[in-house]
Amino acid sequence: PYAPTLNHASASTRSVAQLLDLALTYNGASIGWGIDFGLTDWAVPGGTWAFQGSHIGAVLDIASAAGAIVQPHATDATLRVMPRYPAAPWHWATLAPDFVLPAAAVPVEGIQPLTKPDYNRVFVAGTNGAGVLGQVTRSGTAGDSVAPMVTHALNTHSDAAVQRGIAVLSDTGAQANVSLR
Repeated sequence: PYAPTLNHASASTRSVAQLLDLALTYNGASIGWGIDFGLTDWAVPGGTWAFQGSHIGAVLDIASAAGAIVQPHATDATLRVMPRYPAAPWHWATLAPDFVLPAAAVPVEGIQPLTKPDYNRVFVAGTNGAGVLGQVTRSGTAGDSVAPMVTHALNTHSDAAVQRGIAVLSDTGAQANVSLR
C-alpha cells in the first residue's frame, strides 16, 4: 500500500521479458529484483503497452497477457513468471509427475467440487492496432463452446494468444479444490 504510483511504458519495440525488466526499474536503475522468465517470449511494438501503478502491478499486468502467474523465489530477489498451467489438463494423464506425495503422509482435509462451463474455444485479441486476433481451440473438439473473449494490449503475437488461450481453456469444466494436511 506504500508503493508509489508510477507510469510504466515503452516507446521502442521490446520483448515481453525486456518489458518485465523495465517494469522493475526506477529512473532507468534496477530496483534490485530480477526476473526468471518461463514463458515463450514475443515482441511488443513500441507505444503498445502503458501501465500506471506499482512495480509489482506492472509485472502482474504483463504476466496476465499470457495468463501467467508471478511467484517470488524462496531465497533470491527474483520473480518467477511462469504459465499458470505448465501443461494443459487434458494432457495430464500422459505426463509423469515431477514428484509424488505418499498418501499416508498427506491426509485429505476436504474436497470442494467446482463446476465451470466446459469451454473448448476462446478468442484472444490485442486492444490496439498492433494486436492480433487469435482463435484458440482445444484440439479434438468441435470448438462449439466459446468462452468470453479475452483482450490485452500485449497480445501482439500468436505466441501470446496461444499461451493465454491455453490458460483460459485449462480453467474450465469439472474441477475440485483439494485441501491437504
